[in-house]
Amino acid sequence: MDDDKDLKMDSGIYNKGEINLETIIKSIKNNPHIQEAGSIHTFTGIVRGTSKNGKPVISMKIDAYDELANKSINKICEELKQEQGIIDVKIVHLRGSFELSEDLVYVVVISAHRKEGFDVISKAVEMYKNEIAVWKREDFNDGSTEWIH
Repeated sequence: MDDDKDLKMDSGIYNKGEINLETIIKSIKNNPHIQEAGSIHTFTGIVRGTSKNGKPVISMKIDAYDELANKSINKICEELKQEQGIIDVKIVHLRGSFELSEDLVYVVVISAHRKEGFDVISKAVEMYKNEIAVWKREDFNDGSTEWIH
């Protein structure tokens, strides 16, 4: 457990398999203001079996322009950390090839109280869905594919 006290990770784009939710939580608990926290909220986005249009998805590929994606992720985190009662926010989006139900994104929020944590985790998800420079290719069961942002 002593190794965890120095564990530090940044929000951003990571390759699949490079990081997991447990590591993010261990890292975020190293925040110097953790004693002010009353809750840790997590969100895990996974590969869904259908596209927005209802077409069956069998797998997905995620790609990103790291510099731009990391900049937008960090901007979101910094903005949300200004909210009342929010101690820390981490957003990690994975890149690579994914099967159904595999993890794609993690959002972790430490808050003084649960209400503001629930509110900010919801905001964080909406913001990253709309703002970060990540592209996904959905692979369909009919052999076709589609890149979307």
